[in-house]
Amino acid sequence: VVIPLVSAAVVGFLMFVVIGKPIATAQSAMTDWLSGLSGANAILLGALLGLMMCFDLGGPVNKVAYTFATAGIAVASPSDSAMKIMAAVMAAGMVPPLAMALATTVRGRLFNAAERENGKAAWVLGASFISEGAIPFAAADPLRVIPASMAGGA
Repeated sequence: VVIPLVSAAVVGFLMFVVIGKPIATAQSAMTDWLSGLSGANAILLGALLGLMMCFDLGGPVNKVAYTFATAGIAVASPSDSAMKIMAAVMAAGMVPPLAMALATTVRGRLFNAAERENGKAAWVLGASFISEGAIPFAAADPLRVIPASMAGGA
């Protein structure tokens, strides 16, 4: 009873103080930088957010891009540009799983049976804005899947 409590407290402390603070600082800096871009060039901002959405397939960089877009529409009366930013982020987040699903359907012979089954699930996950549907493909071949997903999401 004591060991799980102590280990949970130690891990919680490490996550909160040692790991959490630098990650929060990095995310805050990225959000501030993105806010600086929002008025300058909408195409550049959309491409950058698309790249961020597809970079780590649901990881911290993905979450920063999504949070930035969500914060833009969370105000009382969101602007047209904020809605366009959110639309770009949503579309980019759907690219990796839908692209992998399409690839397994169109070029099925290039994938093994398990990957073809993952491709079927990726249709539903991608349509539901769950970018993690592409993770099995990225884990199997990260040097081809991640850059291709980023190019599609940009």
